[in-house]
Amino acid sequence: MSIIQETEPAHLWREISVGTWSRVCLGEEQTASYMQNIRDGHTELTIEVPFTCNIPSVPELIQRARNAWLVCHSRFPQGAIEISTGTELPQTLTYPVLRSDHDAAVWMQDTFVVVADQSSGEVAKHTYSRRLTTKGKRSMLYLVIDPSAAGLHALVWNVSHVVSDAFSIPIFMNEILDQMTKVPGDVLLSVKDVDFRGVLDRLPIHPAVLYEARYRPNAEQREQAMAEILAQENLYKSHIGESIKMYPRDDNEARQHETHCLTLQFSLEKSRNLLAELRREKLSITYAAAAATLLAVHSTYAQGREKGALLGMTRNARRWVDTDKACASASSAIFLWIPFEKRWMQGSTRDRVLTIGRVIREQLQPYLASPHHLSLPSLSFASQRSINGMHATEASDPPATPCPPGFSPQGVIGLKRAFDSNGVHIEAHNLRHTGRQINESPWVGLFSLWDCLTLSLGFDSKYHDPATMSKLMADVQYNLGSVARTSAKL
Repeated sequence: MSIIQETEPAHLWREISVGTWSRVCLGEEQTASYMQNIRDGHTELTIEVPFTCNIPSVPELIQRARNAWLVCHSRFPQGAIEISTGTELPQTLTYPVLRSDHDAAVWMQDTFVVVADQSSGEVAKHTYSRRLTTKGKRSMLYLVIDPSAAGLHALVWNVSHVVSDAFSIPIFMNEILDQMTKVPGDVLLSVKDVDFRGVLDRLPIHPAVLYEARYRPNAEQREQAMAEILAQENLYKSHIGESIKMYPRDDNEARQHETHCLTLQFSLEKSRNLLAELRREKLSITYAAAAATLLAVHSTYAQGREKGALLGMTRNARRWVDTDKACASASSAIFLWIPFEKRWMQGSTRDRVLTIGRVIREQLQPYLASPHHLSLPSLSFASQRSINGMHATEASDPPATPCPPGFSPQGVIGLKRAFDSNGVHIEAHNLRHTGRQINESPWVGLFSLWDCLTLSLGFDSKYHDPATMSKLMADVQYNLGSVARTSAKL
């Protein structure tokens, strides 16, 4: 297969009219946007951050949040980007600078909401129970007011996965909470008070652009990336019949889509103990958690004839490129084949997690050997094949199919705890990561916040029974926790 197409300037931001910038979506950006458009917002994210503060009144708190959101239009332009909402290709990203207070008022009306009669959890559930309704899937910020004496307020950010991920989410939350301590709380800011200088440099770029500039891949390396895509397809097709799978409930055709989000958090003591044990075992938490997930799925769904597991995993472009610039779509999904051996399913849970974790590490290493999957032609090729598959599925409307397990390591969430300026103090208390899930393939996620490990799972109850999913998550937590010393509490 010869590679003719090279990099194109359309992948970079260009000014299409005065103050309006646009570029085409690349790879996973395009696939995710297209999927959201045809599948009612699937993979849109909701981030919930409860906080307390010394801001003396609710009106001042609202004013500060509103002003901070306005400043973030420039400081964090990802939050104001408009994304294609149809099925046209290529999908595009567009960022319009606010040029007047009227522009700002229209944008605020569409994207900023104050809620005083619901909890942040209820607001979060509302957001992942429907698709983004804003112009161009622009992100929405909810300020949830707690009228009680506790004053545990919250920010809830509803945003497309196209322009956000586990790396960029805390960057935004740190920015807006910091701005809430700095902006005035007694007057509405005007657009003229917002500095839009340098905003082009803050717009998100795809890591493939950085890869192309740094590695300057040759034709052979581009061919290598294309070959990997086809090899992945062949791997999936050749093993799906003999893999453990998560089976949809029998009555799924009669049920409506409904997203459920589960989170399970390890205690600080348990988290530290678990990580210390894994360091002694020279095994990353990523591989141990992936093994814990695989074992839980096996326990729940295995029918006795499986020969192994297709396991979905993600790899992150930040391993190879510098992402000081805003960059969201850095993760890509791949499948590994983990053949079962009888001895792997014997012994203690701890031994099984460690053994299978090492096998997963070994199987993943070839996919971490080079960055050439980031080649622009291969990203376009993979995206087009995914979209073609989605189009064929939508046209034929096949029944729900069993899906192999997946695990997504989301790393360390860099949310700050405290924000202080000019006598204003805000303290963040947690971060909850949820999102819209309306297909039959749920993946388990894992992240660390302030040294505490959190497992997450979003699923659609059209396909999966909530009680079964709760038991599955409890099994994942138990399996992973078995690695730690038994003296530590969950």
